[in-house]
Amino acid sequence: MKTKLLLIFFLCFFSANIVNASEILQLTDETESIGYPQWSTDGDKIIYTSSDLENITSGDWVVDFWMMDADGSNKIQLASGDSMLGLGYNSPLSPDGTKLLFVSNATGNHELWIMDIDGSDKRQLTYGAHLENNLLGLAGRWGISWSPGSSQIVYVSASSENRNVWETVEINGKKEQMFNISKVSKDYDIWIVDHDGSNNLKLTTSRKDNIGATWRSDGEKIAFVSNESGNGGIWIMNKDGSDKIQLVDGSAYNIDWSPDGTKIVYVKGDHENYTSSIWVMDTDGSNKKPLTNNSKYFVSQSYPDWSPDGSKIVFNSGNIGEYEIWIMNSDGTDQIRIDEGLMPQWSPKGDKIVTMAINGDKMAISVINLDVELTSAPSTTMKSEPASTPEDTPGFSTFIAVLSMFMIFRNMKKRI
Repeated sequence: MKTKLLLIFFLCFFSANIVNASEILQLTDETESIGYPQWSTDGDKIIYTSSDLENITSGDWVVDFWMMDADGSNKIQLASGDSMLGLGYNSPLSPDGTKLLFVSNATGNHELWIMDIDGSDKRQLTYGAHLENNLLGLAGRWGISWSPGSSQIVYVSASSENRNVWETVEINGKKEQMFNISKVSKDYDIWIVDHDGSNNLKLTTSRKDNIGATWRSDGEKIAFVSNESGNGGIWIMNKDGSDKIQLVDGSAYNIDWSPDGTKIVYVKGDHENYTSSIWVMDTDGSNKKPLTNNSKYFVSQSYPDWSPDGSKIVFNSGNIGEYEIWIMNSDGTDQIRIDEGLMPQWSPKGDKIVTMAINGDKMAISVINLDVELTSAPSTTMKSEPASTPEDTPGFSTFIAVLSMFMIFRNMKKRI
């Protein structure tokens, strides 16, 4: 009888520490560079891009747009073209699901274009925007963003007035032009344009970089990253560019509004330790709180994304170049490792997460079904930071603790 009770205790104690694990489904293969997924508004489909590896390595980033069901079936090519370039981590699909944004160098400059979701009616939206490749690259969702109502687009342009800015050197008491700074470095500003290309307006006018614009859910406010203070930081402004207010001073990025628009989650960088942590604050800049506590060198926590109901946050964590996917409550509690992948995104229904798997220069898309237990990769609970070795993982520790208690009870039984 006692043995049965001990066995029941063992199973209950151990299973209580296993969170609802998840089923991982790889939806695309790795024959090409396939990635940058985005959910459709109803959560039933995924928009993604595909590019030949030769185009990626040559820097052209020519892409085809595809759509598939959330289980990977019914793959349909939406659009392709020799001058059609991807948006990187930026979301091309309009919230109403009818339009796709893309960058094209057909005119000789990198400009923003729009088309219907079936690839028809391609139209140029910007002229002279100079959407440089580095604006669309690995820094995250910081180049282009649709308004919630699909009527406007904010984007980052390098078409600032610093094309004639030169670095000078003093020779024999006279300043001589050394080289044109504009050729190697440009100021980035945030612009807004209607979806039909009208009302193209500049929202920021500083000589410092302004990037990472993202809309509040009501479409009235825009948060962005600016180096206006010289230290970096997060700012907020009205959609017409008025009432700019600094909320965070210092290295901060990967901004994401909560679904109800009352909080902002972001990544705070620590350049001394080469680390980053995830923080949250109210939208007036008050009540700043770290959600993750990162104390290791070269460990990055990034790409936070709110669940649809605002109760949880999914994010990346791991050594630089390694991307584990973790989920936590919106207050930072109950941090759970669920898989590996880059830039996880909640589905609108809240039951799935789409992510990118990176293998060298190849990428593939995977979906994590959160309501199915994944037995091949047990979940672990993160306290102050993700565990980096199996011996440190709570699942292993729990097993050892339970086994130790079992042996204690067994010895007690012998003494009795």
